[in-house]
Amino acid sequence: MLPAYALRYLLSSLEGTPSVLSALLAGIPTDSPVWDARPDPDRFSLREILAHLADWEPVAHERIVRTATETAPFLPNWDEEKAVLVGDYAHSEPHESLRLFTISRGVTVHTLASLAEADWSRVARREGVGELTIERQAFLMLAHDGYHLRQVVEQVKSGIL
Repeated sequence: MLPAYALRYLLSSLEGTPSVLSALLAGIPTDSPVWDARPDPDRFSLREILAHLADWEPVAHERIVRTATETAPFLPNWDEEKAVLVGDYAHSEPHESLRLFTISRGVTVHTLASLAEADWSRVARREGVGELTIERQAFLMLAHDGYHLRQVVEQVKSGIL
């Protein structure tokens, strides 16, 4: 289990991701073409990043809840390519996606913050990954956040915005 100060850092970082995104993307009108610019054909546009984060957060939350309440649950992979199509990420409204992500992330952080110390060591079996504790799931969420925050920063830095 993480020391208390490290757990506070982890929860604060997870909680802060929506605010960082909001600050990076503030002032961009919904109809601006920058939402759909792609630095690379294989990477998400800004619009799609936000839709993906909004779509993904409930999946991450459900995995944490299942791990906390079930005995070694099996967590199937989430089909990201299917989610992009079903969620129509390319036509999503970015400010609404950010709003939904912010709300969902708040729920996830609240859930994590309410866990007993022993719960952080509870294990699930994730398809294609193996055993993951809740602690590791939270770190994977933070790594996922960092990956997409870096994409946003790179687009801002490169002048796409």
